[in-house]
Amino acid sequence: MRAVLVKAIADLRRRRLQAAVIFLTALLAVATGTMALTLMSQTRDPYEQAFAAQKGAHLQVGYTVTDPKPLENTPQLIGAAVAGGPYLSASVQYEFGSQKVYMLTMGRDNPGGDIEQLRITSGRWPTNTSEVALTRSFAELNHISVGQQLKVVSVPAEPLLTVAAEVVDIDEGTADLSSQHAWVLSSAISALATKSDLFYWMTYRFAGDPTDAQLQAAVNEIRAALPPGTVGGSVNYLLIRSVFNITNQIITSVLIAFSSFAILATAAIVANLVTGIVISSYRDIGIMKAIGFSPSDVSAVLLLQVLIPTGVACVVGIPLGTLGSQPLLANSAQALGLAYQPTFSPWLDVAALVGALAVVALAASIPAVRAALLKPAVVIAKATAPVGRSGRVLRALASAMRLPRPVALGMGDALARPVRTILTILAIFVGVVTVMVAMGLPRSFTAINDSETNAGHVDVQITRSPALPDSAVMNILQAQPQTDYVVAEQGLNMIVPGIGDAVNARVFRGDATKLGYLVVAGRWFSSAGEAVAPRALMGSAHLKVGDRFTVSVSGKAVPLVLVGEVYDISNLGQTLFTDWSTVASVLPDFQPFNYRIKLTPGADVDAYVRNVAAAQPDLLEVRKNDTSLIGPVKIIDNVLFAIAAVIALIGIAGIFNTLLLNTRERVRDTATLKAVGMSPRQVMVMVAAAAGLLALIGGLIALPAGVVLNRFLLDLISGSAGNDTPPSTYGVFASWELIAIPVVTLLVAMAAALVPGRWAARTNVIEVLHAE
Repeated sequence: MRAVLVKAIADLRRRRLQAAVIFLTALLAVATGTMALTLMSQTRDPYEQAFAAQKGAHLQVGYTVTDPKPLENTPQLIGAAVAGGPYLSASVQYEFGSQKVYMLTMGRDNPGGDIEQLRITSGRWPTNTSEVALTRSFAELNHISVGQQLKVVSVPAEPLLTVAAEVVDIDEGTADLSSQHAWVLSSAISALATKSDLFYWMTYRFAGDPTDAQLQAAVNEIRAALPPGTVGGSVNYLLIRSVFNITNQIITSVLIAFSSFAILATAAIVANLVTGIVISSYRDIGIMKAIGFSPSDVSAVLLLQVLIPTGVACVVGIPLGTLGSQPLLANSAQALGLAYQPTFSPWLDVAALVGALAVVALAASIPAVRAALLKPAVVIAKATAPVGRSGRVLRALASAMRLPRPVALGMGDALARPVRTILTILAIFVGVVTVMVAMGLPRSFTAINDSETNAGHVDVQITRSPALPDSAVMNILQAQPQTDYVVAEQGLNMIVPGIGDAVNARVFRGDATKLGYLVVAGRWFSSAGEAVAPRALMGSAHLKVGDRFTVSVSGKAVPLVLVGEVYDISNLGQTLFTDWSTVASVLPDFQPFNYRIKLTPGADVDAYVRNVAAAQPDLLEVRKNDTSLIGPVKIIDNVLFAIAAVIALIGIAGIFNTLLLNTRERVRDTATLKAVGMSPRQVMVMVAAAAGLLALIGGLIALPAGVVLNRFLLDLISGSAGNDTPPSTYGVFASWELIAIPVVTLLVAMAAALVPGRWAARTNVIEVLHAE
């Protein structure tokens, strides 16, 4: 065994460049795979840990009642182990700086208790009626600190509240993705809203972990036991957990897919490399067997030559992958109010190590076993392996096309070894496909983000205070000559058959087709009684485009027809869209609170914002439409680019490795060509031509595969957010890009050919031919 190890180490020292190629590719593949495994194992743990520590509520229900007495029996009705509330609550509009925002505000006298504990991260709990507690996520997003004052503008008195605490609520997502809560003392809430806006909020925790169906059944029991219209809405912990984990889940899916590609490419390079070692070491293998190395010893020497650098790559790459996953895990822990602790799993590390070594050993085993079966007398007599002949037809074809002789010879060399050619093309294929996905998915995300933010369709957004009537807002907007069109909106809870929780409906006044929402199937609504919805709601309600159904609005029946499927990530696709005329007959006093305005071409948006805000500075929140990418999308984009860079490097390493093997294997042929007059420059052209052909084939094959994979991953990501993918987001590649991708691949491959090409060009003719 010692002789085997000594021989393997000696060969590694002679083949330092090839060992470096194995180390680099294995390092990148193992680091990516470890990052995916770490994220996959920890995705749900931070939320579950925080949920248990803060005694989170499995179910929260809002009640529109004036007397909370009947609500005291609801915990026993649904079998809840612990309940919190009723908390008197209201949607309160706050003003800070130039911003105004509505937040569900609850009256609560302490942050502890047996359910729904709030973790204070800064300051202290409010002690008087002029103090408020905010979520840390909201405070950080809006740069609000403890001690700062907020003005309440939803009541005429406009009281000032001092921020006393920043807290973490287990039942809220991050402020850039979801609405936030605020808390004041129970004695303070009634002064912050009109009597008609007040309602009660209760929280429930069960002994086990209830399913979604069980939670919906609980809501139905409460609704059946109380007068119609009493249950205003509900939220369960499963939806909140999904919102918390969706970013990590998407990134994990992408990492798993691409780490598999990286391992596949690494296996191809290793198999290629070991094959090249066998072919170029016929005499050496024969001598090994002649002096007493058994067939298993020969295989072991070859396997160790790839397993040693792979093992070193694992020692470096596994910690790197674990470290790379920590920022995402730290972000989750921070959002949940948990103290961040570096997370790693020795068992996962061992699994990554064993998996990487197993894949590499399997890839190298076939050529290693082939070497072990060679007969010593035959290989010593031949000294070298037979030169591949598969490129002759291509060389003849290139000559018939009157291509330069070095180009023809290089193209023939590229296909001389079919197995090596296939493995190299596979590495190139994986690299190009990954780069295409890294180009395509962010563009699709941008198109979806533009739909969600109405980019290009809305310039200004306005939120009005209840103290200002809708008619006054419209008069102000119509008085501005730069106003092109206005689409007003208000949210409304609707009871949809088949769905236990009340569904948030978005009701539009004006031509909502101008807002640019992406329609997946069917069409946008155009008249009263028509609605559109995302796939998640359609699935929950067992609806399809064209179906008729009846919803309940404030206890009144409203017939609807579903005319289209829309893309919308809010509430993970559990939202209904309809026209103002649909609810006007049952809610004649219904008024919008949000206004989306498109300005005439060339209008000054900043001046428009100032002019409208000046008309009612205390009662209107006027702001430019924010179309920037949300935080999770930015994270996913960055991860995609990093992965693409990693696998592109693996692909380049594959090309480099093949060219290195080809040039060293054909060193005698190159020396002969130089002896008969081929210049060093022509030798480099020959090597570059071989690289170019392999890259061109791999790039052309990768084009349709990249488009298909981009569609598949986009569907996967859309599905995780409760949507089908809009057809318009698939077409992210321009025609010229589909032409440029294989051309760029060819140029990169030719650049990778410079080192082996220069080595071949500098071959000493006399030394090589004398050795032969």
